[in-house]
Amino acid sequence: MGSPLTDVIPGARGQLLAALVRLHEPVTVRALARHAGVAPQTALSVVNDLAVAGLVRTQRAGQAQLVSLNRAHALAQPLIALEQTRDRLTEMLRGELGGWVGLAGAWLFGPAARPGGDRRSVIDLLLVASTSTELPGWREATGRLVLLVHSWTGNQVQLVEHSRGSFALLIRGRDRLVMTIREAGIPLVPGCQNLLRTPS
Repeated sequence: MGSPLTDVIPGARGQLLAALVRLHEPVTVRALARHAGVAPQTALSVVNDLAVAGLVRTQRAGQAQLVSLNRAHALAQPLIALEQTRDRLTEMLRGELGGWVGLAGAWLFGPAARPGGDRRSVIDLLLVASTSTELPGWREATGRLVLLVHSWTGNQVQLVEHSRGSFALLIRGRDRLVMTIREAGIPLVPGCQNLLRTPS
């Protein structure tokens, strides 16, 4: 989830393409190299190759040469879609969890919810049941969810499960998990943010 484009296109080329996708204004090759974390000479060689292929646009600005992704290129949208894999995963999770009976809240959190995760990162999910996690069908549904998310990402999945009551206790106790969800959790079902309110 951290940089899915470099999983598909490893090495400097993938790093530079990922940086080009994220940058929406033309930059110098040296600045692009810095964003991508590669050597300037390597960046120049790759950029020249990508420019020949039409994926990179170049323009002069005084003594400097500025480069940017040619977003009109037929390959640009697939590259952009790869770099937006986290958004796609979020949509898929919302689609899966939207029909769950007895689910009061759900969040994606941890490395998959922020920049910096990689293929070794765990996909962390918090699920809050309306009444109990011991109801018939809950265990089957969570088992299916783990298999689905692993097939979608290749990453291991860690579920944190609570009932509405046990989650309310975490909120009253100012638990670290609650702070993490408030700061960086991605809500996956409508209305679940209401569960994060501290009881008066």
